[in-house]
Amino acid sequence: MNKSLTILFFVFILFLFKGCDLDEIKSVSTSGEMTIAVDENVEPLMKAEIEEFQRLNQEAVVKMISAPTNNVITDLLNKDVKFIVSTRKLNADEKAISEKNKLEITEYPIAVDGIGFIVNPKNPISRVTSDDLKKILNGEFKNWTDIVSQDEDQNLKAKTFFKTANSNIKLFIQRKNSSTHDYILDSILKQTQYVNSSVICSTSAQVIKSVREFDNSVGIINMNWLSTGNHDTIDSTVKPLRVSLIRENGKQEDFTEFHQGLLFNGTYPYRRTIYAITSEVGITLATGFIIFLTKTDGQKIVLKNSLVPVNQPIRTIQID
Repeated sequence: MNKSLTILFFVFILFLFKGCDLDEIKSVSTSGEMTIAVDENVEPLMKAEIEEFQRLNQEAVVKMISAPTNNVITDLLNKDVKFIVSTRKLNADEKAISEKNKLEITEYPIAVDGIGFIVNPKNPISRVTSDDLKKILNGEFKNWTDIVSQDEDQNLKAKTFFKTANSNIKLFIQRKNSSTHDYILDSILKQTQYVNSSVICSTSAQVIKSVREFDNSVGIINMNWLSTGNHDTIDSTVKPLRVSLIRENGKQEDFTEFHQGLLFNGTYPYRRTIYAITSEVGITLATGFIIFLTKTDGQKIVLKNSLVPVNQPIRTIQID
């Protein structure tokens, strides 16, 4: 065997071994069983993601448990699970615990979600400023007619409607262990607290159900739970408010619809990133699931659920 043929032979052998390794890696990352803990706020998205991942990988079984944000992160830090999906990253204290427990934590952004404020469709209020929201949430506004809008037509309709309807603002919020609860405190309420009369809901589904039932209600919800799972369409049994952000310097932004495209371009002010977070090391089923979530197949499901993909190009079209 001459020198050139010998080199070719070794290249061929190397290629075969490489092919075997790739096949083995693919098998490990797309088969087996794992349990993931999912932030309740993104339960609808993750149900759809898991269903499609298992359809494409028949030998994979992904079991999902749903809980409030802080509980899900605690499960990861206590080593009860090795994979979670959360609407926030680990904070400094949680990272310190992970280091103490010798956990190698990796965070992968998978989508952008938004937080909206929904009212009963009968409610004539449709536009509020961020200052209005703060006063609704902390109880300074006790009645819907306390809102004085730049839209005189809205003011007139509110006065007319609430002459016969209960005008007391009935607020439904998420429980303390939810990242949504904390997000509102940080971004809107700031130095104030939720009004004492707030009704604390255990799930997002309960928030939506309650707003449907009470004409004078308002609830805090994220886009994932409003999505119908059909691209760019949301639940029409409740009405998201248009929001105008008033900045600290007094500048007021335009009133913005709670809409997927406006989450994408950053116009809608209340948005946050969803993360897949894992303590798995090496090639496992978690590896395959993360690849799926962050690549085309998983990102298409993000888009279909009215959220914003983080790794796929998006084109927005303005229709007048």
